[in-house]
Amino acid sequence: MKLSTKFSLFNALSRMVIVLLLLGILPGAMSRLALLSTDQRLQQKKEKVLRLLRRTGISAFIEAGQSSYGSYNLLKEEFISLEEIPAGPTINVIEDSRRAVEDEIVEYRVLSYSFDREGRHYLLEIGRSTGSIGETERNFRRYALYILLLAVGLTTLADLAFFRYLVAPLGRIIRQRLKDVRHPAAFNFEPIPTSTDDFRHLDDSLQEMMTTLRASFDKERKFIADASHELLTPLATLQYRLDNMLGDDTLSEENQLRVVESQRTIHRLRAIIKSLLLISKIENDQFARQDSVALAGLVAEVSEEMQERLQAYELRLTQEVSPDFQFGPCNRGLLFTLLFNLVNNAIKYNRPGGEVRLLGSARSDGGYALEVRDTGLGMPPEQLATLFTRFARGEAADADSYGLGLSLVKTIADLHGIAVEVNSIPGLGSSFRLLFPAPKAAGAAG
Repeated sequence: MKLSTKFSLFNALSRMVIVLLLLGILPGAMSRLALLSTDQRLQQKKEKVLRLLRRTGISAFIEAGQSSYGSYNLLKEEFISLEEIPAGPTINVIEDSRRAVEDEIVEYRVLSYSFDREGRHYLLEIGRSTGSIGETERNFRRYALYILLLAVGLTTLADLAFFRYLVAPLGRIIRQRLKDVRHPAAFNFEPIPTSTDDFRHLDDSLQEMMTTLRASFDKERKFIADASHELLTPLATLQYRLDNMLGDDTLSEENQLRVVESQRTIHRLRAIIKSLLLISKIENDQFARQDSVALAGLVAEVSEEMQERLQAYELRLTQEVSPDFQFGPCNRGLLFTLLFNLVNNAIKYNRPGGEVRLLGSARSDGGYALEVRDTGLGMPPEQLATLFTRFARGEAADADSYGLGLSLVKTIADLHGIAVEVNSIPGLGSSFRLLFPAPKAAGAAG
């Protein structure tokens, strides 16, 4: 799982936990907030009434001959009352109380306050129904929930945006230093811009490692070039001398046979060295891949090349490559070698009068399958495990087999991203399927 995905999941889960906790705390907090808001409003109304009394006097509320004043709004949600009471201790409280209003019991939040005015003692009561307080509480809850969800959403987006900005250098390091870097020759040493010390250290360490790998690769490539010269040149000299010895008329027939056997050994050594050098060059990415190959044409070319061997082994070859498939970028010469080796093996290990079939078909994922099928001896299951191992030779291998043909096939296939599937039934034959990947879309990163 990617780091960004893990962070997103953690972010979402942590926000969910926060939301659940707040939802558990929210009702009580909103109830308390609504109550405090109501008490504050009652206090403000008390101060307003007292100012009005100081300005206009008690007579503005309590007329002559009366001892109290009371007023309820239309829906009985609020009331105010003022009455004369006997002198006593000062009252200044806010509490819940029930009042009978027009034969109806209504619950109120009531502020009670006593004061002296004009030599008399009065009690001022200002009330608000708890029903209206509940409505205020519900409004508080609703708006608080909206604000909470908005805050969670905005902070989540902000965290994700900042995290992506923060780890962007890591993504560039992975793409530029690690991903799709098949060979030291393709290393990109351009520094990754970042202000994070950890990423800078990682980038510097990877560059040091890449520098070491490229130096080792250059030494290996030079060794291969030197080895090819140092090994093949003496063999060529020996071949020349042996050819001259065969031209000597005084050489006995027994010695001629020995020289011919030595020539075969030299030929075998040269073939092995060339095959190993070719495999090494392929693994070191010393072949350009800029060609585009039509597989039907490649199959036809290999088939034509094999006609003499087919006749020598009394075999027939059939081609069914439809539809055609254009594969690239690739190295046409290496693909020819790959297919040539497979067809050559299908001929070599076939039976007289047998058949070699080349079958091509499109795959559902946009790729292509090219199969080389024979009616030969087949292979036991235990041989399939080491089939592509260098110098591995099956029971049916002849003296001309070096055990490098299929190893070369696998090396070329891996270079081009071609998967190889093998099926074989002893006594019935073998099948090698080359699974070519789908063409990359135009503009896709290579």
